[in-house]
Amino acid sequence: MTISGESSGALSVMLLMESPPAQGLFHRAIAQSAYMITMPELRQSAFGQPSGEAIGTMLQKGLTADGIAAMRTIEPAKLVEASAKLGFAPWAMIDGKILPQQMVTAFDQGKQSQVPILAGFNQGEIRSLTILAPKAPESAALYEQEIRTRYGELADRFLALYPAADYRESILATTRDGLYGWTAERLVRNQTERGQPSYLYLFDHGYPAMDEAGLHAFHASEIPYMFGAADRLGPNWPKIPAEPAEQSLSKAMMDYWASFAATGKPTARNQPDWPAYGLTRAYMRFAGTPLPEQGLMPGMFELNEEVMCRRRASGSAPWNWNVGLASPPLPAKAAGC
Repeated sequence: MTISGESSGALSVMLLMESPPAQGLFHRAIAQSAYMITMPELRQSAFGQPSGEAIGTMLQKGLTADGIAAMRTIEPAKLVEASAKLGFAPWAMIDGKILPQQMVTAFDQGKQSQVPILAGFNQGEIRSLTILAPKAPESAALYEQEIRTRYGELADRFLALYPAADYRESILATTRDGLYGWTAERLVRNQTERGQPSYLYLFDHGYPAMDEAGLHAFHASEIPYMFGAADRLGPNWPKIPAEPAEQSLSKAMMDYWASFAATGKPTARNQPDWPAYGLTRAYMRFAGTPLPEQGLMPGMFELNEEVMCRRRASGSAPWNWNVGLASPPLPAKAAGC
């Protein structure tokens, strides 16, 4: 059995990989556009987040419900709608049993399911998710000034990856990498270190309607290709042209994904071999055609890993999408980071 998911579904994949009761229930995992965010803890605040019980209490007050029994009397659809308006988000929570610890800790300690994994993200993830990106300042100078204030001695490294000269694009790339890019590479690194064949990808494909809308390789745009569903899109989805090149890319992706689910190794007929991540940091770039490459976005993983490590060591801030212009001041360098 293979478990797979895109975005929130990919988060569920990682939660199942961590959860002790799920051990042995699946043999492979696919995580597309996954995000390894900080999880709240049930009975105590952690990393600047309230406890799960405190969140529940605040929600009850907002709903004017006197306890769990009263909440259960609310019609489900109304409960979901009202909770969302109050800012409640149903994130997974560390309860000490189903989810014993922070996901990054479980994966670092090798407590996750030891299975092959295929993971990756899209070049333009945030182009359709701009709500996740901070507001752009009025100038490149203000952007650089803010980054230097927030990132301190790591600012030069940050600006080399996300330069002020093209700061609007840098803002999109920063949020993409802090959320999706870092997570994808961390997943395949962790599994590789445990001796599991692990495969990384970057979906970097565009076509006229997509690119003209400024949505090159946007979040979830790989899905019609890997499911062969280019002719079954919603009305607002940029229309995929019915051309042989698009059909060929879709056929290749379907083959790679299906063979991984069946065998644990992604292969496709008449297409290049997809090398495991291994020591060469290999990955597959899906542009017009599948292209095996090495060293995805040099320096990206290392920077985000150090930022996450410092936050984790300080215990004062989460490592969610609060990166770049939305980052709290960087904690001091800690042992092991």
